[in-house]
Amino acid sequence: MSETERLYYKKSGLVRTEARVVSARSAEGFTDLVLDSTIFYPEGGGQPCDLGTIAGHPVLSVIEDAGRIIHRLQGEVDMAEGSRVELVLDVKRRRDHSQQHSAQHLISAILEREFCVHTLSFHLGTAYSTIDISCPEPDSRTLAAIENMAEDFIAHGRPFRICVCPPEDAASFDLRKKPPEGEVELRIVEIDDYDWVACCGTHVSSCSELRLLKILSTERYKGNTRLYFVAGDRAVAYLKSGFSSLKVIAGILGSSTEEASARVEALAKGLKLKESELENSIRDRARVEVDLALSGSVRDVQKPGCLSFSYDDRGAGEAFETAKAGAVKGFPVIVLSTLDRTVGVVFPPALAASRSLPPLGIALKPLLSASGARGGGGPNTFRASFASIQDAKDFADAALRLFE
Repeated sequence: MSETERLYYKKSGLVRTEARVVSARSAEGFTDLVLDSTIFYPEGGGQPCDLGTIAGHPVLSVIEDAGRIIHRLQGEVDMAEGSRVELVLDVKRRRDHSQQHSAQHLISAILEREFCVHTLSFHLGTAYSTIDISCPEPDSRTLAAIENMAEDFIAHGRPFRICVCPPEDAASFDLRKKPPEGEVELRIVEIDDYDWVACCGTHVSSCSELRLLKILSTERYKGNTRLYFVAGDRAVAYLKSGFSSLKVIAGILGSSTEEASARVEALAKGLKLKESELENSIRDRARVEVDLALSGSVRDVQKPGCLSFSYDDRGAGEAFETAKAGAVKGFPVIVLSTLDRTVGVVFPPALAASRSLPPLGIALKPLLSASGARGGGGPNTFRASFASIQDAKDFADAALRLFE
């Protein structure tokens, strides 16, 4: 069977045409169609496939198999071999993919030629795209420099050019990376006398078609760096959405968009101070509660029992502060937060050593296993969460008996 003619290369601007059906196979609610020519780019090279319709039927996927382009249609469609069908391209999707792929070439070219950083892989996603690069995370100045250089290419409308040649001619190009082996011909994508790389994807004809390029973030990944970016229509939409959100935030703060970040920073500092004050108040309250409990106790301080507290109005974290305050006084403490269905236990290290007790996590783990709850601890602390308040209460009672 002859190869499918790739109109998406020869006539990249073609968005509607006709083609002849070479074969059609239907099964399990799908139809796999091979045509003599196609405007649909198949998945490959990090780029997703084109979509659209064939004879009015939605195209679900497009893949390449031994030179043939296989179009998977929705539904079991009866198409006779030799018949002609209309192909209609999803232009918006093609434009988006071309913008992202070309932007990746531009970023990778700048990284390689200006910073000696190699591109390891590329993924074109639905919301953003990623490039894995061979370096530690670039700092903010480097990222800004990359964006500024890319913006210069865009502003001057530097062209993208395509050259198809036999592999032996590849040496005449200053290729950024080694071309694939075993190809009958190579498709070289050039960025205006700046970058050359063998690539099978679809691309814009000029950097101006990228409109805008924005590096969103970077992260460490497998000893290298993963760079997140958007370009073209995506980048414009991202900018519009971000500015709309900024306007809402500024309105809530009662400030201008220019002053919003300074206002948020001031509020964050104030919040951090209030959080610190609240934490101190929670610890003070815990100490007072322990003192009050001990003042009404007839316990022999030389052989103390176990203090227990139950709270309906505070979470596990605040309740645990009481347990820690009691342990500082030399008492084992069990706290129950019915709000979070959580039990916390703290045992004073000195007391545990004097009694030659096993680590708290080991002592309480059998009780935890019996309830089917989740939790654990170390030598002197233990915390567990339960499916129901009653389970938490039963565990607290069992733990209390363990220390009597």
